[in-house]
Amino acid sequence: MFTRFLFKPHESIKVILAILLSVIIITSFSSCAIKNNSEQNHLVYYTLNDEDALSWITEKYNKYCINSNNPSFQVEIVKFDSEQEMSTQISTEIMAGSGPDIISLSQKLPFEKLIESRSLMNIYDLLKDDNSSNAINLDDYNVNILNAGVYDNGLYIVPLFYGVDVLVSTEERLKNFNIKENNGFSLTYSNFSDVFENYFLNDEGYSFVSNELSDFLWFDYPMQLFCRFLNSYVDFENKAVYFDTDEFKDNLDVMMQMLTISQKNNTNELFDGLYINRSFPLMAGSYSYYQSINETPVVFRGLTKNKDVNSAHIQVGYAINNNTQLKEQALAFIKYTLSDEIQEIGATASGSLSFPVNMSVYDNAKLVAGSRTDDNNKIIGIDNDFMKAYIDIADNVNACTLYRDVSHSYYNDNVIGDIVDDYINKGIAKDKFIRQLSAATKIYLTE
Repeated sequence: MFTRFLFKPHESIKVILAILLSVIIITSFSSCAIKNNSEQNHLVYYTLNDEDALSWITEKYNKYCINSNNPSFQVEIVKFDSEQEMSTQISTEIMAGSGPDIISLSQKLPFEKLIESRSLMNIYDLLKDDNSSNAINLDDYNVNILNAGVYDNGLYIVPLFYGVDVLVSTEERLKNFNIKENNGFSLTYSNFSDVFENYFLNDEGYSFVSNELSDFLWFDYPMQLFCRFLNSYVDFENKAVYFDTDEFKDNLDVMMQMLTISQKNNTNELFDGLYINRSFPLMAGSYSYYQSINETPVVFRGLTKNKDVNSAHIQVGYAINNNTQLKEQALAFIKYTLSDEIQEIGATASGSLSFPVNMSVYDNAKLVAGSRTDDNNKIIGIDNDFMKAYIDIADNVNACTLYRDVSHSYYNDNVIGDIVDDYINKGIAKDKFIRQLSAATKIYLTE
């Protein structure tokens, strides 16, 4: 057994952060607890029953270590049944000077606070003295994605794959509401109500974005859009909050309207589910599908704060525990995960990854998409307005956030989750919501 700490989220933020950011003496550990870092001879990774995307990469790495006659560099994968148990153990062990060496972004931890407190390793420090023939050259990787993990000139998150923030519909669906914007249009929080005026006047049984009522739906698309909106008014690095601005207040109304409409049990949706997992080959397949049913797909940028923002999100990424004593092994793991082999698997896969951070592999993915065939073995091609727009959006990403599943990030779930729920489902006043939202966020950022 080990000591467990359970608190109500936003009512106990100060207590939670005190635990996370102070040294905790762990009186006892469960059977899955690891040795003190100074006693370890291999890297350790915690996972929730292999449900995160980093697990398969880690398993491939272990096979690579065996095949390379270097078994001591393998990663021990420790599996948990409970996310709360895993997160609590990671937090307490880190602050006690131990913990897993590799920490996935998919784990519900306050990464902003862990970075600020230097609980995570500055990856630049690992890379700078590497003079080996396979040393990592960060110029080979997308700087706009890397910047999502940069804080105070240090790199604390290693992004592997990312997706772009886009919305996909068809001309036929949009025509129902007299929406005539073309492929590549930038949909912002500010122009949202004007562009979709007819939709908000009469949604005609359409959700704004897909919200299938399914036991297997792990990703609440409308709520993801709403949480992205909230987070765009927080500057986590500079500890600034902009919820009390007129812009936020005005945009909050239309985002609430979108959410309310989309949470109905509608039979149709204006936009597909968020395209969070769409590689170039997969997107070419989507284009082919719509063509086969005689519809013309349309892809929009956004939703974003302004039209100049071309935003993305990290799909798979991780940090290295600053307590680790195994820097040589950690560097080897980083090199493998950023290698062409792993990057290519994600770039051309038919699964849940979109784009690799390696620029040459990213460019090659376009060639792979260009050779994608339909069910009749006919080349689909990428020389059409839809694919051209999607490629242009991906080519010109200039901002990136840490979380794909933002609604379940530590900040959105543990810090402001109850406040948001009270506003959406219990009808607290708008002014009260903004006051509570601002206060909870400021506490999280500053304490």
